[in-house]
Amino acid sequence: MIFLEQLLPLLWLLPTLTSAQNNVGCSAACPPIGYENDSSHLCPGSPVEESAATRLHDICHPAVLSNAKLSFSRFKQPGHVTVIANYYTGCAAGRRESGVFAGIAQRIHDETLGKVNFVTSLKGGGNCAQWAGIYQSDALSMGLNNGKKPTTQPLTVSDTQYDLRDSFFTSPYPHPSYIILDENLVVTSKSVGPCCGYVSYYDCTDDVALGLDETLTKEIYAVYDRQIDSLVAEEETTTTTTTTTAAASMAAADTTTTTTTPATISNIFDQPSTGTCQSTTWSDWSQCSKTCGDGGIQFRYALNSELPVDTRPCPLTLPACPEQCVPEFGLSFEAKVIVSSGLDSPRDLAFHPTPGLHLGKRSEGRDFNPDEGEELWVVNGNSHDVTIVASLGTRAQQTISRKDRGYYHYMNNVTALSFNTVKGSGRNVDQDTFNYFAVCNDNLNDYLGSKEPNYFMGPTLYDTDTTSPNKAGKKNTVNRLGEDCSGDSADQCFFLHADMLHESPACIGITHDPEVLTAYGAVYWAFDTTGDNSGNGGQLVMFDFQQPHGPGSMDHSIASVRRYTEVKLFRDENVHAGMVVHPDKRRLFIVNPGKGSIVAVDVDTGRYSRTAREEYPIFSNRLPSFEYSIYECVDQEEVFVGGLKNPSGLALSLDGSRLFVAESGGRILAYEVETGALLQSIDLASQGYTSIGGLTVSPETGNIYFVDMNTNQVVMVDRAGFTFCTYQSVANPGFQTALAAAKAQVESECAGVSFSLTRDYTCQVDGTIPNGTLFEQVHTDGYASDNPDVQSMAGMDAAAALLANRTDCEYDGDLNFDALLLGGYYCHVCLPRNDGSSCDAGGSCSNVQWEGFTCDNEFFINIDESKGILVASSHYFDKTYDSELELVAGVTYRFTVSTGAANPVLISAMPDYLPVLTIASRSIEPSDAVSNGPILLKTDSSTPEVLYLTSPGAAALKLTINGGADASAWGLRDPTTSSATSFFSATTTAPLVCAALTLVSFL
Repeated sequence: MIFLEQLLPLLWLLPTLTSAQNNVGCSAACPPIGYENDSSHLCPGSPVEESAATRLHDICHPAVLSNAKLSFSRFKQPGHVTVIANYYTGCAAGRRESGVFAGIAQRIHDETLGKVNFVTSLKGGGNCAQWAGIYQSDALSMGLNNGKKPTTQPLTVSDTQYDLRDSFFTSPYPHPSYIILDENLVVTSKSVGPCCGYVSYYDCTDDVALGLDETLTKEIYAVYDRQIDSLVAEEETTTTTTTTTAAASMAAADTTTTTTTPATISNIFDQPSTGTCQSTTWSDWSQCSKTCGDGGIQFRYALNSELPVDTRPCPLTLPACPEQCVPEFGLSFEAKVIVSSGLDSPRDLAFHPTPGLHLGKRSEGRDFNPDEGEELWVVNGNSHDVTIVASLGTRAQQTISRKDRGYYHYMNNVTALSFNTVKGSGRNVDQDTFNYFAVCNDNLNDYLGSKEPNYFMGPTLYDTDTTSPNKAGKKNTVNRLGEDCSGDSADQCFFLHADMLHESPACIGITHDPEVLTAYGAVYWAFDTTGDNSGNGGQLVMFDFQQPHGPGSMDHSIASVRRYTEVKLFRDENVHAGMVVHPDKRRLFIVNPGKGSIVAVDVDTGRYSRTAREEYPIFSNRLPSFEYSIYECVDQEEVFVGGLKNPSGLALSLDGSRLFVAESGGRILAYEVETGALLQSIDLASQGYTSIGGLTVSPETGNIYFVDMNTNQVVMVDRAGFTFCTYQSVANPGFQTALAAAKAQVESECAGVSFSLTRDYTCQVDGTIPNGTLFEQVHTDGYASDNPDVQSMAGMDAAAALLANRTDCEYDGDLNFDALLLGGYYCHVCLPRNDGSSCDAGGSCSNVQWEGFTCDNEFFINIDESKGILVASSHYFDKTYDSELELVAGVTYRFTVSTGAANPVLISAMPDYLPVLTIASRSIEPSDAVSNGPILLKTDSSTPEVLYLTSPGAAALKLTINGGADASAWGLRDPTTSSATSFFSATTTAPLVCAALTLVSFL
């Protein structure tokens, strides 16, 4: 397959990018080198934060503690020590050291009579029994603990959300790694294991791995003995107990403090009651879930761990559910146009959670009013960008569009977007992704049709914060040259992506998960239309970006991607499918256009089945810290709502009780979340809206907004001034009461059983640990060292430079366009549309590797105060012009002005600064002078061959337009000659000049 052959070199490259970027290797330095100012790293001397100490973790091994909960705060006891290990099941080094750690854990736990406890986590795939089997077997084979099999230690927790890693071993801290906590849960030691950096399981021999025994044992007992000595000394001050020396510390531990022995360690954990739960006696059938229509369902239950619940359709004949009235629609409404220009096939929209955070009070030379109104973001499929509607609905409302410099990959046919709106999550400020957004691209990575698709495509993540002090210099927006574009910048600004994953080509829907358990809050759910490429529909995919690599990086090694293959999704001709997660019910609602339905998925269900790396061989990174898994046995309603015609957008009411779905042909329907019953619908087709895309609800007013792709509009459903209304729920209270009681009884009396009306309790998964050979290449030097198609982030070298001269740009040629981006090329002859650049029309670009590009039609205007003249500088030509600037007709020129308020600049037909003669603009009338921002001048054959950049108190800069019109044809003469015709005396000249020029001035 051609796309695989093209892509595999990139997969080999990505580990190289990782090591080149963070420069950490196997150093135990804490914080890691280059991350000294990152507060999220837990280092020696630091206490564990209360939130991390009290969080409950599921213990999955040993079996005696199965279904128990672990909280590190339980180990905050006099004399206790806690040791935590950081492994990945797919990592060869981690597998080798896990056996040594297990042997150490059992021996020291027994020697200290339970005062030292060891914790490891299961992450990266597999199940506890398999993982425990590996480390138990290795411990025995290496002769640890006098040949005694580890049984009660270490405690293995299911770390599917990577909480232990992200709280204690924040990336890029190496792995395998270890932390030792004292009795107060203060970090006393943080170290890296001896197998770090070895390629394969067998390369790290037993002798190497066993080095962990001596070093870790010494570090543990240094803490343990110190604490026991302190306990003994403390007791001596209050009693006449015989002095116990440090050498007899273990005996002292037995006599000075009551301890928990290994046999009874389960007493310190929260465990559910354990009943037999084998009853085959069913309860009576419940009442029907709805009071009208089809009646919904009934259920019955039994205290049986294998099959605790059974359901059936309601058998009763009930009256039809009447159409009611919801507040968002009212008894009547008006479709009010909010935005009618600047959009190009808008697909989706969402409200920014913090208006003004991105644009501030000024951006690209324009003033904004962040304190007025809301801020709406719209994605445009045809122009591959985002339109920001600032100060929505106020007199200060204005729009500005922004894209990624590499939009042909990162925003190619962008179809959906979603913000992290979870404020006050309690996350570390250096980890929290509040105000980030992700986009979904309906494309197979074909570079705007110029390259054979390679399917290396997925969601792109952006950080919108350009104004907070802790984001200063982060380059969340940049100019063409890659320089920071935040603050009062006159440059045109571009998004710089914070991360990207590549497992959902042709994605048409995405939504953020408002969970609060992961360290970063960067979990998104996506509608992947390709699935397994069998033609049997698409699939639901969860993307947890975990620790975003940040602007300017290409490291995709820290992430988790999970495919829910049982959730079948089908597209139709629509280009958007709405998705939304209910924050309280933890239900994901998905528009399924090809089936005319809405699917409901319980997002906290499903179990690891197997790695996805073999069945789905296109993925972002081969490192074991990148999880790519298949999850099965998820709870879902395949048809929560059916009978829809071409459904598209989806949104929840502010109180979460109503679900709104758009039919692209011109209807919006409101459903009750509790029952799925239709409450009300409104018709918009009669008002000309027959291509509705995304929906969103204002967080301030609750009003519904939608985009219409054909009319290029943002429209609000306005019920202002109309009669307000309410509705009656059709949920049956008797059903709800019975359901709550049954759930409480089953889950309290049947250990580990979760009560669900949508679960298939017969579903089983194997949970196989990934084959280690899938990860063996992670510690090599990568692919870049012997192939010029790809290159690390280390900087310019001969291999990367070779790409500059590649001209094999054919649709099915050998050159991988992704390699151009990875090689630091934003301008290249093979990249689409103006060599990949975003130069204004008619301009040519020049690449600045690893940074950006320059344009030959962009000039920067300042004042040379020593000479009292206007000067223009060009990054492209690396030149400054102080008297004359030669231009070419047929090109749009960008003059970025930074002269200050006292020296505004305008373009005139005269060399004197005469604001009264400002040339009329297509966008701003009248065109005003600019002191900090861009002026765009579009030239053609009718443009006068001589114009001037003028400013008060400075000599003008002459603009000569080659191919422009003869000045005499316009009644204009060189004003320096004696025969010059006065501009004011030619009564028809000024309006003619206004008509001849198309000048766009942005203030």
